[in-house]
Amino acid sequence: MTNRCETCKGLCCRYFCFQIDEPDDYDEFEDIRWYLFHEGVSVHIDEDGDWFIQITNPCKALDENHRCTVYEDRPLICRGYSTENCELLDEDYGYQEEFTTPEQLAVYARKTLGEETYEKEMIKHRAKAHGLSKKEMRDHMVRVGLLHPSRTDKPKKKGKKKKNK
Repeated sequence: MTNRCETCKGLCCRYFCFQIDEPDDYDEFEDIRWYLFHEGVSVHIDEDGDWFIQITNPCKALDENHRCTVYEDRPLICRGYSTENCELLDEDYGYQEEFTTPEQLAVYARKTLGEETYEKEMIKHRAKAHGLSKKEMRDHMVRVGLLHPSRTDKPKKKGKKKKNK
């Protein structure tokens, strides 16, 4: 055990992290947005552009002092962990982006997919899920504040068309 281990707070034993596919359409962003609705979940893009989901959930083998109670029989993944990467060093991970809320991811998705594409896909998927027309869903989303009415949605003026002479 190194000196770092003597002052260990078990930071690396309080979460786990897995690489996930980079989202490239609305459906995939929605799946990740769903993850972020859960306690203790965050998603980040590392310095290489790879996407990861992190679940904050402490190991059951930690005692009240954050010491491993199964150290001699700990899993292989724990045995492979190097103290050179110890989180006590408190170094910046160099994330390009980190998302801790669904709203943060939605902002990123809108920028990535483009505002128009994002909103069209959102309306399409929600309309289908609720058995509504796209227009009904869009109107509903405007009413509840999920979408803002745009300039192109102003009602057309009624009246007679001018005849060309």
